[in-house]
Amino acid sequence: MSINAEIQLHGAAILVLFEELGKSIPKMNFTLKTGITRNSYTIEAIIPAMLGKGKRVTCGLYIKTSQKRRGPWRFNYHREQQDEILNLKREHGEVFNVYVNGTDGFACVSFKELKELLDENHEDQEWIAISRKPREAYRISGNDGQRENALRKNNFPNAIVDYFKEKI
Repeated sequence: MSINAEIQLHGAAILVLFEELGKSIPKMNFTLKTGITRNSYTIEAIIPAMLGKGKRVTCGLYIKTSQKRRGPWRFNYHREQQDEILNLKREHGEVFNVYVNGTDGFACVSFKELKELLDENHEDQEWIAISRKPREAYRISGNDGQRENALRKNNFPNAIVDYFKEKI
């Protein structure tokens, strides 16, 4: 199997995420499973128990990549992709969309935040755009709206880490 640029970018995002999860929540064991398509994953966290059952928490992860060096970065969503994200939400309770912005960095939104940008009506094709001025946080807009405030710095991987901490 050859290693293409998309696989490398997915690997970078997953490595950053798992390093932070391991550092921030060392008592949890994390596993990653691939989803239906090449963009989707499931993260499962288990807190082992000495006696009885441990606690299990899951979430979906959907990664979109751009190899463009500078913003704005645009990410297209086909109807099938939005349907898959909705199914991940239904199955796991939460799904995070991670955007790999070339070599600039990562942005992340929860399902609720995604629905502010792309509404419940899944059209054939919709888009998300991410931009960033030097030394500022990412700004994100979508086909059906835009986020008023910039994403917080380091929202990836912190948004996902915070989700698991909250569910413990």
